[in-house]
Amino acid sequence: MLEKLYYVSQRSEEFYETQDEFIDSLEDIVKDKNSDELKSASTKTENKARMIKILTIVTLIVNIILVIIKIAAAVISKSLSVISSVVDSVVDLLTSVILIYTQHKINRADNSLYPAEPIAIIILSVIMCSASVEVIFESAETLAGDVKYFETNSTTLQDMNMSAMPITAMVLTIVSKAILFVLCYRVKNPTMYALAEDHRNDVASNIVALGCGLIASFALKHKIKEQLVVLDPVGAIVISVYIIIAWILQANRQVRHLSGLVAEHAFVQRLIYYIYNTSPNITKIDSVNAYHFGTGYLAEVDVVLPPDMELQEAHDIGAELQIRLEKIDEVDRAYVHLDYNTTHYPAIEHKVLTKTDEKEIIDG
Repeated sequence: MLEKLYYVSQRSEEFYETQDEFIDSLEDIVKDKNSDELKSASTKTENKARMIKILTIVTLIVNIILVIIKIAAAVISKSLSVISSVVDSVVDLLTSVILIYTQHKINRADNSLYPAEPIAIIILSVIMCSASVEVIFESAETLAGDVKYFETNSTTLQDMNMSAMPITAMVLTIVSKAILFVLCYRVKNPTMYALAEDHRNDVASNIVALGCGLIASFALKHKIKEQLVVLDPVGAIVISVYIIIAWILQANRQVRHLSGLVAEHAFVQRLIYYIYNTSPNITKIDSVNAYHFGTGYLAEVDVVLPPDMELQEAHDIGAELQIRLEKIDEVDRAYVHLDYNTTHYPAIEHKVLTKTDEKEIIDG
């Protein structure tokens, strides 16, 4: 009984915390900002863009250094787990190059016409998954050879040497990637989140690679049970599968965004609250829709104004509402449609896209 009450209390606390955050977000978007606050917001945007550029370049430099060091480590150690992490590092280097190119396109193109960020992330996902599949095939062959050795002794085990150099290279990778993960995750940007996720994956995969490589090396030297040598190819397979799953999930999120995923109900509620508080002349709201087109939203609203209002005043209200909507961080583009009553269904005035729209037209 006490456990049930604790569970209900915890759920209630989470609910009210969510509601408080939602109310704060509503108050924030309708609050009139003075010149100092606007200047501060502009400065934050500039600082954010600068930080994204710096972190992208730093990641590129770190990846170049790590690729060189880890290639040497893989040659010396001959460990499949280390080799799998080298493949990961090479792809990371390609990732950095693509992200820099993407950032270049974003800075020089209309992001609403060219949603470069999700496209880049999808490309990276394909590259990462392809490279990881190749590592799985190679590791599976080695694992089959090791199993055959222990069953028949007809083959020899693959030589391996986890000396100080490979160990140092792996530890350096883990530490540098952990630092980059923390720095990238603190920047609220889809590209930085993808980069942070990649750094996090690298930390996990390199820890597994280092552990499996060391155990397999000790097994070959007969310091521990010899059968544990199979952990090296097994570790490489585990790392590759982990990378594939992580990037498939990341790509799935971006594909949904590019496919016009409808905004969450809470965000639409924020838009409705904002619209009602924009002008006292807005008597009703016909419809509010928001869809992903890239990382941000396309917002489309139909509002009702007094039928006797002059065109100039109605236009100014519509233009002001559009400008205000596009100042919301999540909104990349907003379209405002003005009407004088609620009998003109949006489905009638726009292209019929669904059976529901068609039914509304017929019933109307």
